Amino acid sequence: MSPLVLAAFLAVQGSQPAQDEIKDALLHAESLYFEAKFADSVQVLTRVNDALKAQPERVPERISTKLQLALANVGLNNTAAAKSNWLELYSLSPDFNLDTQQFSPKVIALANEARMEQNKLRCQMAGDEARKSLAASDSSALVTLLQSAKARCPELAVLEPDAAELVYKKGLGDYKQGDLSAAAQSFRLAMTLSPKHEMAAQYLELAENKLQVAQDRVLLDWQKNFDARQFKQAAAIYRQVASFGNDAAKPLDHMRAEYRQALIPLVEDVNRACSSNDSPKMDEVRNRISELLPEPTFGEDIRSGIVPCTPPPAPPEPPKVAAVIEPVVEVAPVAPVQIQQPQAVKPRVGCFRMEGALALIRLKSRVEPEIPNAVRTFISSSPVTITIKARIDERGNVIVHDATGANPVITSAMRTAVEHWKFTPVADQDGPRCVETEFAINLGKK
Repeated sequence: MSPLVLAAFLAVQGSQPAQDEIKDALLHAESLYFEAKFADSVQVLTRVNDALKAQPERVPERISTKLQLALANVGLNNTAAAKSNWLELYSLSPDFNLDTQQFSPKVIALANEARMEQNKLRCQMAGDEARKSLAASDSSALVTLLQSAKARCPELAVLEPDAAELVYKKGLGDYKQGDLSAAAQSFRLAMTLSPKHEMAAQYLELAENKLQVAQDRVLLDWQKNFDARQFKQAAAIYRQVASFGNDAAKPLDHMRAEYRQALIPLVEDVNRACSSNDSPKMDEVRNRISELLPEPTFGEDIRSGIVPCTPPPAPPEPPKVAAVIEPVVEVAPVAPVQIQQPQAVKPRVGCFRMEGALALIRLKSRVEPEIPNAVRTFISSSPVTITIKARIDERGNVIVHDATGANPVITSAMRTAVEHWKFTPVADQDGPRCVETEFAINLGKK
């Protein structure tokens, strides 16, 4: 495109250059700059800049235009205009950088000065917005702004204590309303903003303890339903726990492990029924799998192991034979047998029976065994496993019934240590309950 045609095109009122024509104009302006025709370059770029105002989505072309305008104005010694161009560029792209090997120190210095001013202006605006959010008690907007702008605007750190107090008050409201999960999240965020916020730390501990008790009750309820094959009720509890997010990670992991452990043999049963052409068995096991799953997508990796099964061809129909009419014999009616229904068994009152892995989730404090150095050297090369049978009482204390292992010295030391462990007590609707459990402790494994 010739300069005359380009100038005529850009002079048309109310028309906008097409994409290729914009690029041609920028290339022409660049060539004018390298020919030291700075004024002509500014004239072309000003027209392009005006045209791009109606096309805000074309950010790369807008940045290129601001850059070339700044360079051309530096060439004209029009420092104020060049600085204004740099400010507009950094408002579009705060992280824009110039190659110090390609541009003169004068250009680099002016660009850096504009960058600092633009960043200062941006931080002032961020500070104003943060104070408005603080005045409006909008903790969500305030925290989002502080987290996004803090790296570039460290002076915003002075607002973090006030933000922490606002978030703490929101958490306190959630706590009083019984939304313990939301409350715990707010208290954690308050401590992130202000690590020395004592009230947030205290309430966080209270909320987490209550969450633990609630999770224990829910998990016990789920385990009862799961063990009784009441999978519909268990699935409802599973989905409830899954909605708690990270606050329920441990019980959710336990549930998923139980579901997966139950799913694996069912998949094997389906494959065995397929290999023996037992279609009724296959349908029965598939129905059991559908009943088991807490959600349709659960265990897809395990269920992918079900092999495709083609039903065997139908056997040929037997040849038809003439019907034989048998004489009718009168049979005296037989009185129905009375079956005595078993009496309902009252639920056993006493300690819960809990798997070791589930019990260890609730371990609060652990004492390590006192093992001689010579024995520790032996363990490092030959790991040992100690099985502990114990009762956890209503206060979380441990009473060891039995401890077995290959080495009596290590076993005795481990037993003594476990007797000093502390657990979070289990509670149901009637209050704290003791727990009977058995778990294995592996020493020396890396």
